[in-house]
Amino acid sequence: MHTRPRVALEVLEAREVPAVNVVVDYSFDASGFFADATRRAVVEQAAADLGARLDTPLAAVDPSGNSWTEIFTNPATGGTGRVSNAALPANTLVVYVGARELGSSTIGSGGPGTFSASGSSAFRTLLRTRAPNGSTAWGGSVAFDANTNWYFGTSAAGIGRTQTDFYSVAVHEIGHVLGVGTSSRWTAQISGGTFVGPNAVAVYGGPVPLASGGAHWRDGVTVNGQPASLDPTTTTGTRIPFSALDFAALEDIGWTVGDGTTTTPVTTQATTRPWAGTWTSLAGRDVVVLSGVTAGTARAFVANAAGTLTAVGPTITPFVGGSVVRATVGDFNGDGTADLAFATGPGSTAAVRILNGRTGADLGGLTTVLDGFGGGVYVAAGDLDGDGRDELAVSADAGGGTRVTVFRVARTLTAAADFIALDDPNFRGGSRVAVGDVNRDGTADLVVGAGIGGGPRVAVYAGKSVLSGSPSRLIPDFFALDSSLRSGVFITAADLDADGYADLAYGTGDTGGPRLRIVSGAVLVANPGVRADQLPAVADFFAFDETDRSGLRVAARDLTGDGRAELVVASGAKAAARVRVLSLAGLATAPTFDPFNGVAALDGVYVG
Repeated sequence: MHTRPRVALEVLEAREVPAVNVVVDYSFDASGFFADATRRAVVEQAAADLGARLDTPLAAVDPSGNSWTEIFTNPATGGTGRVSNAALPANTLVVYVGARELGSSTIGSGGPGTFSASGSSAFRTLLRTRAPNGSTAWGGSVAFDANTNWYFGTSAAGIGRTQTDFYSVAVHEIGHVLGVGTSSRWTAQISGGTFVGPNAVAVYGGPVPLASGGAHWRDGVTVNGQPASLDPTTTTGTRIPFSALDFAALEDIGWTVGDGTTTTPVTTQATTRPWAGTWTSLAGRDVVVLSGVTAGTARAFVANAAGTLTAVGPTITPFVGGSVVRATVGDFNGDGTADLAFATGPGSTAAVRILNGRTGADLGGLTTVLDGFGGGVYVAAGDLDGDGRDELAVSADAGGGTRVTVFRVARTLTAAADFIALDDPNFRGGSRVAVGDVNRDGTADLVVGAGIGGGPRVAVYAGKSVLSGSPSRLIPDFFALDSSLRSGVFITAADLDADGYADLAYGTGDTGGPRLRIVSGAVLVANPGVRADQLPAVADFFAFDETDRSGLRVAARDLTGDGRAELVVASGAKAAARVRVLSLAGLATAPTFDPFNGVAALDGVYVG
């Protein structure tokens, strides 16, 4: 717990990639305190900075066949919060954050959670011994005062004299989550009003005096002139990161503390339950996910009466610290509600994460794919085996080959197929995937298009054959557009005219013009020996300015619930977002709009 002011001194500390991923979870932020991205950025920086120094290995938690519940103080209410059967990747802790009026002089309150568990002895032992001080087996929660005059900046340079630095309070409270002042191992090393842990004593030069209650250093304790973070009061106008004394205390309670140079892939979970039921009553209308505008974030949208899109639910950050993400929508658990699947972009270890559409909880947990390839991932979803649950198809972006992996989704993601598409193992431009029932046999088929550097070649594989281990073509491979193009192709498959056949719609890759071509699935199946580029198109036109060379990303979703999918097309331009929602009846009249209100897209707009 942290209380209010004095005045002060500026200390900066470098940020490193975490060796332990301290994941910040906003699903209990009932007041929307963290709806502002600047606030999220600061608390996530605090979590990452502490995690960067922790070298203690933490086992993954997979509750399959067992049951457990995280128990903690709900940061929004002060009551008890519970989360059941969360899957935790290795080397990951979760901190639930929120805000409420804390009253008196308290500006922050944090601590570790506990848990209850049933199941195998091995599972219960794993939870008890996962972290060095037991009670922090999985993490905890932090509440911030809603009425404090906070400074929400990642740099200390702009803190006003009367402002309380949010970062300083965040690292202090996360320190309590880690067990400083709160764990049994801390309490066991208190003697005569001092802390006598050997590492802290060595840094301080003797037993360290404690404040009343024993959960903090005595007010004003410093080491070599640096104030300690775990002081009972904060200082306005300055930043106080973790000091050498605070890190020594972490060592005394069992953590292994390094110098912050050890890194692990930045592909950890962030928001766990960001929407909880937002679209369980959309009356059969699909959602579409847009991403690429800012690093690491995505957002779901629904159609509106104006023929554009309206955001539904909050901005989602499926991974911590990564680059742009890609996404798709599917019903992976067969409950009739859209779930969201996310994939890392270039610069992060290849990973996917699926979130339950009803609850926001994880389906299958964070999963490394494509052997951790770092060039980015594309995903698509559809039911390839007719069991009522969608599979997830994954392909590599530029720099990767044309390998495609298809996963079944349960408590974990299990590879059901893994093969080299397009029969070109030497091509390194990657590929893009789509899934739809092209031949109307009741199961989805897999469509694969070449990535950048290749001609716009497309292959369509019978879904059942993919899962059998011997992928076979439904139709001959074809060049979706001009065969001399080397921008690759973005592709989607969905029933645009309600005839039961998934139609193919495709646009150029990132260096091509915004050309969109649509071919009827029924016509494809009726002409099995004819390449699609030789068949008449349902439509063939430029969706945006034909002189633009940013490519055209495409997705198809039944946004109106009428059994006919709409096309959502977006420019790859690194400028203000440009998106259109197209139906076959209104291709020429659909407006161009910016769903992100003028924010320049970091990597164009991805649609999924």
